Amino acid sequence: MNKSCRTCSIKSRAVSVLEHNELAILEEGCSQTDFRKGELILKENAPARYITYIRDGFVKLCKTGIGGKEYILSISGKGAYLGLQNLDEKRRVNYFSAYAITDAKVCYLDIRYFDQLLKMNGVFASEVISYIFHDEMNYFERLLNNVQQQLPGRLATALLYFYQQIYRENPFNLNLTKAELASLIGTSRESVTRALKSFQNDGIIELSKNEIKILQEQKLEEIKRKG
Repeated sequence: MNKSCRTCSIKSRAVSVLEHNELAILEEGCSQTDFRKGELILKENAPARYITYIRDGFVKLCKTGIGGKEYILSISGKGAYLGLQNLDEKRRVNYFSAYAITDAKVCYLDIRYFDQLLKMNGVFASEVISYIFHDEMNYFERLLNNVQQQLPGRLATALLYFYQQIYRENPFNLNLTKAELASLIGTSRESVTRALKSFQNDGIIELSKNEIKILQEQKLEEIKRKG
């Protein structure tokens, strides 16, 4: 499979600042892989040798909790980096597992080459740091909302998150089961089902199998704010 980083048309913002010779370095440690829906992309606690870049598709990030139960941390899509925390030489094991929730295409970028480029190109390093900052801020905000909000607020936050940051289209296909959505926002599948039905009855969203159409974005924002 072609793996030319120099001619790639879907470079990330960070990689786009690299010079031709630097892209050649990145290319040395790059391998492209296609995944089918449901396949494992990264395994929690496995040795971390790569930074993973999502070229296409959507994945869920999961962490094992007490009793061996997996919890969904977030959803990532095209243009996302996974495993940037593995740049820490003291860690170098995957913090979470990642599964494709649609067919997906990813690039595995060898950490050694990625780290070399961070040291060579300050603008590239700055872009990567900016990505980490915004990713962490989004995660912390969603974590805080899960702690402080009641179920309607958590569901509204999740739906706006999917629409505004993940799928960026309306309507969108959720690509998660009700149980997985419940895991993401910290409730039960039955509670999620009732809350979605309530939103639909109030004319806020429209449900069609796994497709969700937001009809009243401002109302969702209001529910999110009120918590």
